[in-house]
Order: sequence, then structure tokens, then C-alpha cells
Amino acid sequence: MIGRTGRVTGRVAPGTVGEVILQIRGGSEAFYAYASEPGVVIEKGVKVRVDDHQPPLVVFVSPVEPTRPVPQDRPARSLIQDTIRPPSPPPHHSYT
Repeated sequence: MIGRTGRVTGRVAPGTVGEVILQIRGGSEAFYAYASEPGVVIEKGVKVRVDDHQPPLVVFVSPVEPTRPVPQDRPARSLIQDTIRPPSPPPHHSYT
């Protein structure tokens, strides 16, 4: 198993169980997949290599081709925040 290549069919990411399809015994089989490197995200369709195998159906994989970095989440902005001016202070009146 170690050294075989396959394709990710279910996203491999920290805290989740991914899935890869490997050619084995004259057919294709699905395996539960985890990234070999902690914190790595491997998207669906990426070609991977098996670095470790825990029978019967768990593999640890790494991408064969370099993957693009996953964009970091940005704070959400509201269109309303972009179009409304902050309120101005009320005018000061002197009644003396």
C-alpha cells in the first residue's frame, strides 16, 4: 500500500475524515484518508501518495503535486457598513 497513488474523492482536512480511491487487487477501493502532515488540507480531485497504512481501510496521504494554500477566512463585512456614514454628533446649542 505504501507508495501507491490515488485521487481524493472526499476532502482531507484537519478534524475530518477524507476519502481516497486507490487501484488495488485489479480494481478500485475507497479508503478513509488523513493528511500525513498536520494541518494540511487536500481538496477533492488532487492526486496523492500513500505514506502510511493502518489496516484495513485507513491511509495517511500527501499530495503528489504541490497544492495551493487555502485562503484564510476574512472577517465578514456588511454592505450596509460600507454605504452608511457614521452618525455625526448632534449640534451643540447654547441657550444663554
